[in-house]
Amino acid sequence: MAGQDMFSRILFPTDFSPYAKKTLDCIAGFPGALDIILLHVIEESRSPRGGGEIGDAFFREGKSSLKEEKHYLESLGENLRVTAEVKISSDIAGTILEAAEEKGASLIVVGARGKSLVEGILLGSVSLAVLRRSRTNVLIMRHKLIEGMTGKTYEMICPRILSRVLCPVDFSRFSDHAIDRLSGTDGVGEVFLLYVVSRGETELEIEDCILRAKARLESIRGTLESHGIHARTIVRTGNPALEITRTAEEEDVSIIWMSSHGKGWFHELLLGSTADAVAVNAKRPVIIIRRQD
Repeated sequence: MAGQDMFSRILFPTDFSPYAKKTLDCIAGFPGALDIILLHVIEESRSPRGGGEIGDAFFREGKSSLKEEKHYLESLGENLRVTAEVKISSDIAGTILEAAEEKGASLIVVGARGKSLVEGILLGSVSLAVLRRSRTNVLIMRHKLIEGMTGKTYEMICPRILSRVLCPVDFSRFSDHAIDRLSGTDGVGEVFLLYVVSRGETELEIEDCILRAKARLESIRGTLESHGIHARTIVRTGNPALEITRTAEEEDVSIIWMSSHGKGWFHELLLGSTADAVAVNAKRPVIIIRRQD
């Protein structure tokens, strides 16, 4: 799949929360977005299989709300094709992943928050399950929570979401794949290539790692520049996940773009520990790039 097709078919599971509605504006503005699939999954415990008046009411309410979101999305982009579907399931995350496979989605967009916003929870349970179980690219969308005179409101990070991209690399084939996808994606502004030195028993070993990392980052930077993408290189030492999230804040990036795996990670794991920690703890949107092999 070519890089420019990354955002062409997007699956967005919505719960109609204010957070989800903010995300609609972001999705409509993704470069190359053509097909948007809106999905609302009703938890089976709330709507017992077999129907009944309560189940029918939840279903009708979901279809009505989806229709409103569908019309709203269509109003934002005349070339957008939007479909909507309501499903009932006891496994919300599993149903989302099944829908992504059935519809051939190239990206699943999930919110970091939903209706049950709880202070201190960095990622909702459904979003976390989708992130860890998905074989499709996943974007964790985040919005800034602003305290104002009228209370808490969300401010979108998403305008020009690819304007300042932090791309952590570890020189693995998974990392190389993420770079390839980035270089072929339209709408990319400035890229910050980050390598974190996490190994080395002596200062000399660490210094050697830093020098070699800088040389390899320069090579990647040259590749991006050849695609018309301005790039900067950053090398740090410490815990990779902590340094990635710290750098994202210091450089005020619009998104963190990273591979799902790195060096030495087991193939049977769908998400590596660093990617997991960044996706859960970052305050910025995070896109996890999957390599299909």
